[in-house]
Amino acid sequence: MGSKMNQIANASRGKILSMEHRLSGVFRPIKPRKEFVHGVAQHIRANPSVAFVDRLANRHFSAILIAGLISLAIFLALIGKVLLELIDKKTTARV
Repeated sequence: MGSKMNQIANASRGKILSMEHRLSGVFRPIKPRKEFVHGVAQHIRANPSVAFVDRLANRHFSAILIAGLISLAIFLALIGKVLLELIDKKTTARV
């Protein structure tokens, strides 16, 4: 059984290597301009803000988050109540 798996794995590796060899002739590496790389590096260094912290400052996002959590709590409470009632009906029906 193990030898069959090895044969399949080796065949797959061979196919992947041949595909990589063909693609290496088709695709050529692209070197970006130094100005572009420098500009992106400066942009990253200049704006080290975290997106999640920025979103928490947004009042709309905070309101939606709080409303969602309250809705989730109510939904879970209702499911719990229904399950408890179903369990209570099963226990009273057996007695």
